[in-house]
Amino acid sequence: MAMCPHCRHQNPPGVRICARCAKPLANATSEEATRLATPPAEDMQFRRGQVVNGRYTVLDMIGRGGMGCIYKVHDNVLGEDVALKTLLPQFLRDKMVVERFFNEARIARKLAHPNIVRVHDIGSAGKGVFISMEYVQGESLRNMIEKLPPGKRLPVAEVLRIIDQLCVALEYAHQYTIHRDIKPENVMIDRDRRVKLMDFGISKLMDNPRMTGTAVVMGTPYYMSPEQLRTSHDVDARADIYSVGVVLYEVLTGNMPTGVPRPASQMLEDIPPAMDEIVAKCVDPSPDRRYQNAAELRAALQPVIELVSKGRDITKVSRRQARGGRAFPWRKAAGWALAVVIAGGLLVGLAGLGRSWSAAAGAVPGAAAPAVGGRLGEVRGLIGKVRARVEPLAGASEANRGLFTEAERRRGLLDAAGAGAPVSDAEEVLRCYLALALARPGMVFVPGGPVTVNGAPVVVPGFLMDATEVTMGSYAKFAAEITGGWRVPAEVRDMMETYPDYPMTWISLFDAQACAAHFGKTLPSRAQWALAAHGGKDTSDMYPWGGDWQSGACSCQTQKLSPVAAFDRDRSWCGVADLAGNVSEWTLSPADPAVTGRLPDFGDLLLVCGGNFADAPAPLRTDRQVAYETRAATLGFRCVLEIGTSAADVAEVLRRLG
Repeated sequence: MAMCPHCRHQNPPGVRICARCAKPLANATSEEATRLATPPAEDMQFRRGQVVNGRYTVLDMIGRGGMGCIYKVHDNVLGEDVALKTLLPQFLRDKMVVERFFNEARIARKLAHPNIVRVHDIGSAGKGVFISMEYVQGESLRNMIEKLPPGKRLPVAEVLRIIDQLCVALEYAHQYTIHRDIKPENVMIDRDRRVKLMDFGISKLMDNPRMTGTAVVMGTPYYMSPEQLRTSHDVDARADIYSVGVVLYEVLTGNMPTGVPRPASQMLEDIPPAMDEIVAKCVDPSPDRRYQNAAELRAALQPVIELVSKGRDITKVSRRQARGGRAFPWRKAAGWALAVVIAGGLLVGLAGLGRSWSAAAGAVPGAAAPAVGGRLGEVRGLIGKVRARVEPLAGASEANRGLFTEAERRRGLLDAAGAGAPVSDAEEVLRCYLALALARPGMVFVPGGPVTVNGAPVVVPGFLMDATEVTMGSYAKFAAEITGGWRVPAEVRDMMETYPDYPMTWISLFDAQACAAHFGKTLPSRAQWALAAHGGKDTSDMYPWGGDWQSGACSCQTQKLSPVAAFDRDRSWCGVADLAGNVSEWTLSPADPAVTGRLPDFGDLLLVCGGNFADAPAPLRTDRQVAYETRAATLGFRCVLEIGTSAADVAEVLRRLG
């Protein structure tokens, strides 16, 4: 491992750029890097035993995020252990980040409540800044749910107890401010099982007009209400209620409510159906139809809490209470794409197509699973049903004929393998047939297969991918169709009507995810992009046309954008255009391969693939690291549509076929 001397992040061997801070790595051993990574106090890299500002004795570093560190220290004035929250040095030049950092202290110092982390002081040491706050002996709600064994969830009674206390904290806080960033990471549970809400860093920052530009996204997108996504400075307490609903669903089920989410009670038997109605009301796209304050939400939870505490059969009771209840509002709100908390899942149809960020990083758990139980027989049966329904579609176009032929070829190989065929092979045959039903204009099918990413082999299931980068015309359509409109980058606002067939640029990852979700798609992983680019071929080919660079073969070093698909030689083996040039493209994969189990957030680094019109040629097997909030003239995106193979996925496709 190679430790970064700037931020102390452990990078994989051979990496030259730090995955966390993006600074060059010195050619040093881990021991040397450790020595280099102990800078003086003025750089805010505190050492154990160091005394900061003559007051705080550093005991240990207890947390590190993409933007800062948290240290456990002893306050020699108060005579107790407290926490020091610091900013990493590279963020000190960003006035918005520093203002958000200090804003947390200014707001939280006004709040005195047992369910809110107490803030003591604001300070500086040399060139650095810090906040001293209550030291909570416990863990975050995020850590609680992530350390559970696979398939396990927190008991419903425990979830209700946590949400109830969170409502108590918000009921008090809303007298003074709106939190605007409710998420499991900001909900602490101490050793006495008391909930402690923290991080009021953006609660009033949006009151500053200087912070409301089109390029600024404040909050965590996956938990933000539709109105907060449109304009963060006009929201009220009901935006926090929405976020609580998302957290409640996530903690109950272990899933983000992506796509068209199933009611929680249908996913786990011990969740009372009454909870479905509560979650649905919390996350209603219309603030007027939500609980109007935390007290209302808490009152709605009390009957369920009482049932659980008395040990009654809450399933039977709550099912009677839930009869006649309304459906999840996501099913009624397709006009508002972000009502599903744009976690990269689908808005329409296949509810099982969402994926975790760890899968986006390239891992495909179970991709080569052996035939276990009756799954192989089940998939064979599904293949027969789907094939019969899509065969009439085969003659609709040359592309359809080719896809149907490929599906037939794979089915023949599957039949020849008999009972010993891997389930993954059968699922790939099924995906080929399903692609005929799911294909949309402008998309191509990328057959599944192995690909090497960062030196590791990965098996990627087949998927549909945009043949071109998303155009200005398509993005304008998305922005116009969103209820209340969507922010359009000022840099290209005047170009979009004139150049509708040019790739959309100046797009952050957040905006790209929003657009993809609106059209029922998601962004590709690094592994998916690689499979579409070179098909996993073990060759020396560096570009779509071969191994050697050819001037004029793509929109590279031209210093200007080109219409999409304008270069015939810049097409991959499966028909995807502009991978070597025009604009580089977002992926959902984290730059740090050790990051798993959560979605990308402000301050994270992600992988960007492909060449662009301004830079030097970029071979297909290379990528770059950029920050989550990056926007650039050379950065765009394309979308993918993943193909689920569960019985429920297939039933939905067949229903749509009529």
